[in-house]
Amino acid sequence: MGKRRIVVTGMGVVAPNGIGKDAFWQALVEGKSGIKKISSFDVSSFPVQIAGEIVDFDASKYMDIKTIRRTGKFAHFAVASAKMAVEDAKIEGNYLTNKKVGIYVGSATGGMDIFEREYETLREKSVHKMSPFGSVAYFPHSAATEIAIKFNCRGKVVTISTGCSCGLEAVGNAFEDIKDEKIDVAIAGGTDGSVSPLTLGSLCATGILSSHNGDPAKTSRPFDAKRSGGILSEGAGIIVLEELEHALNRDAFIYGEIQGYSDSTKTSHLFENDIEGKGFIKEMRQVLQKSFLEAKDIDYICAHAPSDVVRDRAETIAIKEVFGDYAYKIPISSIKSMIGNPLSSAGPMQLIASLMAMKDEIIPPTINYEFPDPECDLDYVANKARKNKINTVLINSHGFGGNNSSVIIKNVD
Repeated sequence: MGKRRIVVTGMGVVAPNGIGKDAFWQALVEGKSGIKKISSFDVSSFPVQIAGEIVDFDASKYMDIKTIRRTGKFAHFAVASAKMAVEDAKIEGNYLTNKKVGIYVGSATGGMDIFEREYETLREKSVHKMSPFGSVAYFPHSAATEIAIKFNCRGKVVTISTGCSCGLEAVGNAFEDIKDEKIDVAIAGGTDGSVSPLTLGSLCATGILSSHNGDPAKTSRPFDAKRSGGILSEGAGIIVLEELEHALNRDAFIYGEIQGYSDSTKTSHLFENDIEGKGFIKEMRQVLQKSFLEAKDIDYICAHAPSDVVRDRAETIAIKEVFGDYAYKIPISSIKSMIGNPLSSAGPMQLIASLMAMKDEIIPPTINYEFPDPECDLDYVANKARKNKINTVLINSHGFGGNNSSVIIKNVD
């Protein structure tokens, strides 16, 4: 046990700047932002009026109407992404009914739109008008359950809810279960339908979001000296993981191999700002050690960097501490400059972007990097994608409560 190699054979994504892995990847390469003024509800009274909102998404392409009506949009995004990933992996028929298949989904907010809808029904009408499905539909576990129902999966179904890092944690848990021979195939990732009045309002109250509403596409600017806070976003990123021999035996296309995964918590308070990057330092060192790699083996870092004044600087400090002088030679970028922070799906979207970067040998840029910050002085692949051969990538994810997750991927030898 523990010596199996785990690879990615399928990917699906619903992102603010593109639906489907190809549209998503093309948007990233072109530096196309998905941040716009919120259109799904009235934001005139909100200090923050922009987000990475999913628009032009037709759930009926992936689910029947009855299921759509009784579930939240985070479940719609998850099922859509899972269907794309399974089709991309070319898994057909009743294969996923095999008990050696597991489903692992991270969600930070669950079905917040269902929660809000049912509360309004209770307040404006009566308890007797509330949906019998409401209490189940807003549970974070409903997305994973709907994927299991969609594919008639009878194996392990797991939901993780640890904030923004939980999507990458879901992938990590799937990786470890395949490695330990508990399963052979996993559908894993994260999903959140978080652009809603209650979620936006509660995050406005924390003061962590940027209120620069004038030019939405230019507001998210990781590492830039004029960054002013993160951008709430939503969507889903789901991948198919397999044991290497299992993938080879069915002649699957392999995007890359998960070399190592690590997660940890460094906090004493829910909103603690780790200004010295100690959590990032611990996490990156752990994942390098677990991957049997040295700092100089990393060709690209897909950063957490949410355009937050403190967190972007902390991640930069941590990279310098872990990589030393080599930190100045590593290309680093934050796709959150284009997609905002879609909470639990951020890590999986970064993973999908990194796998595509290895495949096409292109590093996606950090857009809106215009004003250098003396404390953020590394190579952030500013504004334009860069042609670059990539063999090994480190991906960072961080969440409230001090949760940190890191994954290292590499090309298959």
